[in-house]
Amino acid sequence: MTMKTLTVAIAAIAGLGLTATAQIVTPAAQPISAAAEGVSDPLSQAAALYATYNGDVTDVKTSGFKSTHDIDRSLNNLGGHNPDQLSQGWMAYSALIAAQNSEFRAAVFDIEGYYGREVFVTGLRNDPRYARTLNGGNSAVSASLSAVNADSKRLIGAAAYVKEQAYSLQGTSWAKGRVRNTGAKADGLLASTRTGIPARSAMLRAMSSPEINGVLTTAGQSGSPSVWDSVSSAASSIRVPAFTGSLAGTNRIARGKEPIADRITTLAAFRIIGSDPSSAQSMRVAMQDRESSACLNMANLNLQQCVAAAHNYYEVPFCIGEHALADVGQCIGQVTQ
Repeated sequence: MTMKTLTVAIAAIAGLGLTATAQIVTPAAQPISAAAEGVSDPLSQAAALYATYNGDVTDVKTSGFKSTHDIDRSLNNLGGHNPDQLSQGWMAYSALIAAQNSEFRAAVFDIEGYYGREVFVTGLRNDPRYARTLNGGNSAVSASLSAVNADSKRLIGAAAYVKEQAYSLQGTSWAKGRVRNTGAKADGLLASTRTGIPARSAMLRAMSSPEINGVLTTAGQSGSPSVWDSVSSAASSIRVPAFTGSLAGTNRIARGKEPIADRITTLAAFRIIGSDPSSAQSMRVAMQDRESSACLNMANLNLQQCVAAAHNYYEVPFCIGEHALADVGQCIGQVTQ
């Protein structure tokens, strides 16, 4: 154990970071339940919901719109997610990637072995900045940001495709039809966002499988495409895209986003030592970020207003592209620069 690691550990364990601790305490978000699947790890549960959303993104990219039913299905699947849950989901996914960094893993195991699990967990709880000061912490979060950046670009690209479809559908007879009960559609989306869309069983199983670690390692490679390009809503597993690149991420944290990076690294440390009932609540707290949730909530509200104002069916895909895809991509992409 290095002197730097030892010094930081003592400070965190002594509670010297209590001022910063208050920054991560936010009102409890909607719980993500996976009891029926036997999944007890909060990170796997949250990441599975993010995977579910991304599977629906793949569907709309590959299938397009051939009927009003297709439009309604995509609208409900992409626009009905709870913003707190989706925020927790992308942060959990980022933490799972950060946990693959070998140097960071070694540092976590080193300090846990030196002080013991209980004392180490106390340090993680007392100072949200603590985990990122460990050897490999910055590299670990940089890898996760590489994956997040790839996801952000994918969503913005999908948005452009969907909005292009909106223009082409103007010449289609069925898409020129009037949208009935737009107010009811908007109200339905609002009701869905209050409870959230459950994670699909296949995604829960995939994100909790030991085999997911190899996929996550590849996802953190600099320049790697988004993992979700090959994942549809019907996918039974998550596979590694074909790619050869460097192992270290190169994205830097945007100004003012340091607390999010700290939380991601803290969550990664919890993942490395393994979750248990005593640490699960701390992990759920660390996954909550007001700014990210507020950004995603605004995307939801804009989508609902856009749908309420739509007259013809060809206008709805524009709402989906602009607010259920591009806005979400920008929300998660704000962490990198």
